[in-house]
Amino acid sequence: MAPHDQPQVAVVAFGQSDHLRTTDELSEVEMLMPVLHEVLAATGLKTSDIGFTCSGSSDYLAGRAFSFTMALDGVGAWPPISESHVETDGAWALYEAWVKLRTGEADTALVYSYGKSSPGSVRDVLTRQLDPYYVAPLWPDSVALAALQAQALIDAGETDEPALAAVASRSRTAAATNP
Repeated sequence: MAPHDQPQVAVVAFGQSDHLRTTDELSEVEMLMPVLHEVLAATGLKTSDIGFTCSGSSDYLAGRAFSFTMALDGVGAWPPISESHVETDGAWALYEAWVKLRTGEADTALVYSYGKSSPGSVRDVLTRQLDPYYVAPLWPDSVALAALQAQALIDAGETDEPALAAVASRSRTAAATNP
């Protein structure tokens, strides 16, 4: 199929939950259902109208394998649906859906992503992703690694402390206005 023959793709609705520091009291389904219902209501579509559903989440961060399958209860996987999951984030899920739409394998897609971390300390959980021989035994958490990265940029002459402080300030301000 030539590029000019491929179907055009557009985002027609978007939903987002409030970002919370902890969601211990909510399951994945309870996190997703209100947002998914909001999006379906905005489009006028029913679950049965969706040609392809793709999700993105981190089972590693959640601390259990195949945790994304629980989230499918929020989508409504019956009758059976065409579904996929990417172990990463929503951008990859959106890309997979975009490919399905552009190739004509689906005419509509529902893409969602979510994050729910392990009940353990996130800093400890993320440390276990590091190189097991050299870095992980040192137990550097995400804050320590960010500091090392920042210092490496400063040492390389790529930035300075005021520039990094400005980025942090802009990011925190933007986060405060994002639900």
